[in-house]
Amino acid sequence: MPSTRADLWRPVDTLPVHPMREIEGAIMGNGVRLRVEVGPKNHVGSDYFRITLVTDLHGPADEPVCFGLINRGAYPGFNWVEVTDFQGRFPLAGETVEVPEGIDGALVKALGRLVPPGGHLMMEYDSRHRAMTARALAQRVPPAATPLGGMMFAAQCGTWFTDWYISEGGREGARKLQGFRAVDAAHAERRGREMLDGLEAFLGRAKDCDWDVQAACIPIAQATVTALRARLAVPDGPLR
Repeated sequence: MPSTRADLWRPVDTLPVHPMREIEGAIMGNGVRLRVEVGPKNHVGSDYFRITLVTDLHGPADEPVCFGLINRGAYPGFNWVEVTDFQGRFPLAGETVEVPEGIDGALVKALGRLVPPGGHLMMEYDSRHRAMTARALAQRVPPAATPLGGMMFAAQCGTWFTDWYISEGGREGARKLQGFRAVDAAHAERRGREMLDGLEAFLGRAKDCDWDVQAACIPIAQATVTALRARLAVPDGPLR
């Protein structure tokens, strides 16, 4: 996480051009909107950012809900957003509040809007708020059926996933789920059929998971299967 020194951070709406201006002030629902600040660059030239939830009733939270990095480049794979730290609980108006599921999902969708075709969204799942996703992935639940992966899929950054759960030398930091936006419709269809196969296989073996993992992930898997079958015009039944 970058320094929290105030002089290193600038409100994104004071910058003449920056990709994160697109989500400044975005409404998350329930009288909550986003305040985005941009910080220093890291060693490879990516911009640090932090996002604070601002409520109509109490104003801004006392701490950011997340920190991350954004990168832009000439090739699709060089365009990405990464959330490195997520605060599921934070102080607001003298109390500690938890990010509601609806606002969590809306925030992931907002970040997904910043990812162009061929780019990716990467989200940490080491924080306490993402504990169910961590447990589900450890029990071989497909990423798209986990709480975090389901939100990334809904944000159109879940055409396929890479689970970064092994740190080498300590430089990679927290465990992360990397979700990609499709390059084009043909790519989305090919990967969608692969994902559908994997999700339906999981539904056939979900009983092997802990009961609370089943309760959290089976409905997500079922909803994703329904969405994929509708998108791919695949009726109920075998894919082949």
